[in-house]
Amino acid sequence: MRFLFVHEVNWRSKVTYEIHDIPELLSLAGHTVFFIDYPEVSSDKSSLRARFFRTTVSTEHSRAHKGSSVKVLTPGRILPGLADRLIASLTFVPLLIKTIRNEKIDLIVLYGVPTNGWQTVVISKILRVPIIFRAIDASHLLRGSRFKFLIRMVERFIYTNVDHISVHNVALAEYCIKFGAKREKVSVEYPRLDMNRFSPGGRDDNLAAKYGIQPTQKIVFFRGTLYRFCGLEQFLELFSTTLHNDSNIVVLIVGSGESEQTINAVIERLGIQRQVILRPFVDYAELVKHICLADVSINTFVPSLVTDCALPGRVLQSLSCGVAVVSTPLKGILGYTGSFNAVVYATLGHEFVKAVNHLLANSDERDQLAVAGRQLIESKGDWNDFTSEFVRLAQKVVALK
Repeated sequence: MRFLFVHEVNWRSKVTYEIHDIPELLSLAGHTVFFIDYPEVSSDKSSLRARFFRTTVSTEHSRAHKGSSVKVLTPGRILPGLADRLIASLTFVPLLIKTIRNEKIDLIVLYGVPTNGWQTVVISKILRVPIIFRAIDASHLLRGSRFKFLIRMVERFIYTNVDHISVHNVALAEYCIKFGAKREKVSVEYPRLDMNRFSPGGRDDNLAAKYGIQPTQKIVFFRGTLYRFCGLEQFLELFSTTLHNDSNIVVLIVGSGESEQTINAVIERLGIQRQVILRPFVDYAELVKHICLADVSINTFVPSLVTDCALPGRVLQSLSCGVAVVSTPLKGILGYTGSFNAVVYATLGHEFVKAVNHLLANSDERDQLAVAGRQLIESKGDWNDFTSEFVRLAQKVVALK
């Protein structure tokens, strides 16, 4: 089959996750895969020169899976920031039409919503190309935007007009249905992991030393985008007592985002700079080494509609690496873990801190959770299983068009 993926993020610089996994795996399975992305343009005028005025076409190799090949098409960009987003909603259309026609696309897989989602749906109907929307979050709630109402309208338009919606957890499926999607057109395809890459391993002492972490110190780990609802500020407020009382515990945070400045301010105000390490995202090749530094991995998301619909990759990756996880009880993760006692759930407050401290003090319980977590991930199958499922879904959607 000939697939076209459409999203509104930068394929080349975005943190590696399923938008790289799925296209690359389809490529490895023998399908031809195209990806139209959207790189934001810096407000620095020097970056607006020629390279942004024309469509850039390149074959990207293996962001996540060795040997894969995805043809990435990047529309020309003229203006920075919000103005470019608005103009892109129109300038993107000729590239989409040209790609569908010239490349004889069989199926579109859409991720984008506000910038290029509704246009893709309209064009797919005009050109009679089936389209699957791969929902991975509650888009209008993901970031604090003044255009939340408009994004919500676009979401509803997409949910009610695409041929099928594929989601990564049951809570998100119910969200899409409440927004107008027909139940029979929504299916859950859980993301998988490369279990050879994300596997249990010992602490890399050299990496720990790079961050100034001593061999005797225990590590509480968080990785991911620092959304306004990430909950780290509240966790650090409560966990600071533990840190002040025990110099052999450190918190390692790997990521960046809208709450980064607030988190830094909390760290400074609490006087815990020596025991809280905040670093930007690391290369995908280095990710597993960072996960395996941890004694306990945390997911501190504040419960809400947007977080209930999430299935954070950091949780799955930590489980696959045999690292004990403490998480707030979110519907998406609860549905994924099911009857497996693989995650310790605790509300974000003193109960959460108590659970983390308990695991730090009990290596036997951490080991039990490590085994259960790995078994849970293995029970879901691997990426090859996902690829087979997704291709069958794609073929069904195409056949019904």
